[in-house]
Amino acid sequence: MAVSLTSQNKQTLKRLLKTGRWNNASEVLRYGLHLVAEEVESKEKRSWPEPISEEEMTRIYKEESAEERRSARAAAKASVKASHQAVRRLAKEGF
Repeated sequence: MAVSLTSQNKQTLKRLLKTGRWNNASEVLRYGLHLVAEEVESKEKRSWPEPISEEEMTRIYKEESAEERRSARAAAKASVKASHQAVRRLAKEGF
C-alpha cells in the first residue's frame, strides 16, 4: 500500500524516528493508526447510551392510575398550602 505524505509529515516522521521509540516509519504509522482507532471507538462508546431495559421503559412510560393522579394532586395542594402558611407566618414576624 502506498501512502502519500506531505513534507511536514515526512519531517515529523524523521523527528519521531530519531527518538528511538520506533524502528521504522511503518511502526510510527501503525502506532498513529492505533491511536486514531482508539479515539474513534472511545467517541462511539460515549455517544451511544446504554439501551433502556424493558422494565425501565415500562416504569418510565406507564400510565398513572386515577388514584395515583388524585394522590399526586393532593400532595401538590398540601405543599402549596404549607408554603402559603409559611409565607404568612414570616410576614407576621416581620420578614
